[in-house]
Amino acid sequence: MPPKITGEWFHDAGEEPESMVRVLVIGAGLAGLACALEATTAGHHVVLLERSSRIGGRGTTQNLDGFAMGYGPHLFVEKGPLHSLVRKLSRVRISTSPVKLHRLEVVGHGVVRPIDDTTTAVLNKRALKQRNPNNPLVKACDFFSTWGGGQNEQRALALRKERLLVCNEGWAGLVGRLAAALDEVGVFVECGPEVVRIEKGSVHLRDGRMIETDVVVLACGVVSARKLLSSLDDELSGALFSKVKRVSASIIEAGLDAKPLSGRHAVVDAEGGFSILDYHAIHPLLGPGGSHLSALSVGGLAGDAGETRYESASHRLEALKAFLGQRASGWNDHIIHYSQQEKITLHETVGGRIPVDAAAHKGVLFAGPWTESAFILADAAIDSGRQAGRSVSSALR
Repeated sequence: MPPKITGEWFHDAGEEPESMVRVLVIGAGLAGLACALEATTAGHHVVLLERSSRIGGRGTTQNLDGFAMGYGPHLFVEKGPLHSLVRKLSRVRISTSPVKLHRLEVVGHGVVRPIDDTTTAVLNKRALKQRNPNNPLVKACDFFSTWGGGQNEQRALALRKERLLVCNEGWAGLVGRLAAALDEVGVFVECGPEVVRIEKGSVHLRDGRMIETDVVVLACGVVSARKLLSSLDDELSGALFSKVKRVSASIIEAGLDAKPLSGRHAVVDAEGGFSILDYHAIHPLLGPGGSHLSALSVGGLAGDAGETRYESASHRLEALKAFLGQRASGWNDHIIHYSQQEKITLHETVGGRIPVDAAAHKGVLFAGPWTESAFILADAAIDSGRQAGRSVSSALR
């Protein structure tokens, strides 16, 4: 059993190598978990703190009668950062299945790759390859692959090549693999404590504890990262985080004993900002039968990037329910498990994403999908976490 955190926790393991750096990672979402693994592999001594009662952030699920209920639809790129890391960490093969274009319906345009209409399939394939941003089919596929995050060539190619995946374990299974790897290498993870202030060489918790550290990695959200950096250097925090932009969403997760999407993997309405995905249709091993719908309505609120379409998050959630009623008729008559959230943050940008090492001269690194990366969403979280873990030594120079 790992020792209780104290100011001297890092020294409890005995004599430290000269190159070992004490690293405190704040936030145990995908970025924080990846950072902790990378820093530990590099020979550093890592402690991971998570304010909530569980690790994984939004990238987690709860298994209820075979339905991996979570926080909206999640997809990851085959051989991308998340997939590659999970495969590397575990001897047990991960079972995945891609979204198929002949089962992806775009409202107003039909199936992207219809198997009974070769001419349309060829034209649609050409349109997606040419990537004209004004083409409605391209817009719909960009929306689906990034959940309203704009164009991303890597995700667009993954969807076009049918390499945008779900896995049979749900996100809790993926997070569990990362957690098991951390446990194996002896990284101490504590859930519950809240960091209220950071200083050069230490962090302070709300419960009164102080932890000495050499490097702090802020693997939390933009709001928390800005607040904590401000406690160390208010001017730098303002300069880095002054142009925060967000894209939020309302989500519905429903486990059903019926198949209202009739085998389709997903239905997309980019103009309205709606999408419905059926996990069970994509990967049958995810559930015993029926369907698991994961639906979202993106943007449209004051404060979101783009046009304001809704008076409130509850108004947007009602619009999503109406879309479900239109495209998955009768879904609410077959509910086994149901959850909803009026507002979650999908994307955070800061007038362009922040470099992982933008505050390294202060002994602070960043990790999360809001930092600079060639990837977005979960893959960006993993990529930035690993970048931060590799940058620990440079933060001391």
